[in-house]
Amino acid sequence: MNPSRPEWASLLVILVDAIVIVSGFVTGSPLLPRAANVVLVVVSIALMLVVRIMVKGGFSFRGLARPAWVGVVAAVAFFGGALLFAIPLLNVQMQNDPVMNQRGWVGLALGLAGGALAYAAIRRPE
Repeated sequence: MNPSRPEWASLLVILVDAIVIVSGFVTGSPLLPRAANVVLVVVSIALMLVVRIMVKGGFSFRGLARPAWVGVVAAVAFFGGALLFAIPLLNVQMQNDPVMNQRGWVGLALGLAGGALAYAAIRRPE
């Protein structure tokens, strides 16, 4: 079964977040300006709300026919995003580093998008 529209939207947000994170690791400088980091988080929150509105009905673990890669991407995005969000919070010295600051914000956005992807995958459309 192909991913649904909410799943594709979640995958697109995850891809954008991954590009920003990889760019920060490769170049050593933030890819986006500071305000864009907040926009990524707001877009991920909006995505979660849209997925909640679009995908209704009960849980459908029995009829779950998603490709395995959807589950892997959702798990990596959620837990990886949570880790990237937590690291700058735990180390005070890293909070002043603009690259780490961006990784923290994008990690939050990535975790939310991974959660939206997992939620869209296990919910049954009405």
